[in-house]
Amino acid sequence: MKSALGSRGLAPAAAFVMLALLCGCSTPPDRVILLPDPEGKVGAVIVHSATSEQTIDKAYAGVDVSQSGAIETTMDSQTAVQARYGELLAARPPRPVTFTIFFLFDSATDLAPGSADTVKKLKAVLASWPAPEVVVVGHTDLAGSQEFDDRLSMQRAQTVASFLIKQGVPARQIETAGRGKREPLVPTADGVPNRMNRRAVITIQ
Repeated sequence: MKSALGSRGLAPAAAFVMLALLCGCSTPPDRVILLPDPEGKVGAVIVHSATSEQTIDKAYAGVDVSQSGAIETTMDSQTAVQARYGELLAARPPRPVTFTIFFLFDSATDLAPGSADTVKKLKAVLASWPAPEVVVVGHTDLAGSQEFDDRLSMQRAQTVASFLIKQGVPARQIETAGRGKREPLVPTADGVPNRMNRRAVITIQ
């Protein structure tokens, strides 16, 4: 064992370095492909490498980034992307879904007309969602004081959280918050009631 650590012991190290370089040459480039959202909208992505930068802003456009930092633009179709990356796309977690439930004036428990349909859709999504993480944010209109509205908005969030727990969502997977009158859906003057602002927003992710 000691003789192997002599001058000849450098050979395995040199061979290892050469092997790493050879492997590096055959390593496929990193690839980024821009996908549209479910509504077909497309944003933009800026891809940075050690030596270059490229913006892609068209559906199924992409870039290949080599180990040297060179960036090469590419263009695919929906069919090609689905054929090549179908299994990877299928493994993505579901996109977050948001629901809004409206409440009657000054109530933390009585739902406004029409909210029953939203609750029905919410229940259907929960039934098919694997291990949902849920964020519930309560809101009020601008009719009350800041202190009163903070308390009422939190109560509304807790009402929805209790409903979700009854639907089988573990309490540890539900986060609640109350925003009071700070984030009105319909801006009004302070002190003005508005039914669209009396709500709880539920995000399932």
